[in-house]
Amino acid sequence: MKLVNFKLALLKINFLIFNLFGFFCGIAGAFVGALTGLVLPLNDEKVRDSLIGFTSGLMLGLICFGLIPEAVSISNLLVCILVLIASYFMIGILEKALTMRYLLSQNRYLKSGILILVALSLHNFPEGLAIGSSFAVEKSFGILVGIMIIIHDIPEGFVLSLPLKIAKQSKNKILKYAILSGVPTGIGCLTGSMISYINKCVVAGCLTCAAGAMLYVVMNELIPEYSRKENIKMATISNIMGIIIALLLLEWLEL
Repeated sequence: MKLVNFKLALLKINFLIFNLFGFFCGIAGAFVGALTGLVLPLNDEKVRDSLIGFTSGLMLGLICFGLIPEAVSISNLLVCILVLIASYFMIGILEKALTMRYLLSQNRYLKSGILILVALSLHNFPEGLAIGSSFAVEKSFGILVGIMIIIHDIPEGFVLSLPLKIAKQSKNKILKYAILSGVPTGIGCLTGSMISYINKCVVAGCLTCAAGAMLYVVMNELIPEYSRKENIKMATISNIMGIIIALLLLEWLEL
């Protein structure tokens, strides 16, 4: 009986440690990416527009080569299209609600940062499901998936920090937002490790919602910001570079 109780206690400890690892994976990548964004100089308008172009490229690459293909592969194409359109308009409604507040209506970068935070939170939950369900198969496999997701989330932390930095938010607040964006990964990990079967439609829905939210931010907030300026050629080149780097990262990490 004592041996059974010991094994049960050990299993609970392993379960707790791994789910703490899931939270760490979600937070670490975004935190490192946000720190990277904070150290970059943004006083020069050319540098700023180039970074905005690069950021929008990263997001487009993640949408087109990562989120949507993954959602379609595990669900129905028509359903994914409908969810994508619905999430796009839902973020538009959220933007209208945000612009009703004076601070956000006067600072489009702050609004963009908050919208990106919402999109990344939607995206990170399925990543947590991947970690948790991998752990249910094999511990070492779950750890490997977690490490890959940390690397995968670094560009996303950068994407989050850039508009908030331009909006002159404090470093502590930006880092808090980065940590907050990673929390859904830990929740997803807990969910995935507790249940043996994950409904693929739920995962596909989360991925497609994230894609729609990110697409709205890119098309309505980031691209219009640099397309009206004389630095558009440099920003466009940066945009293409961002797409290519996103593609390479997704291919390398196989995510």
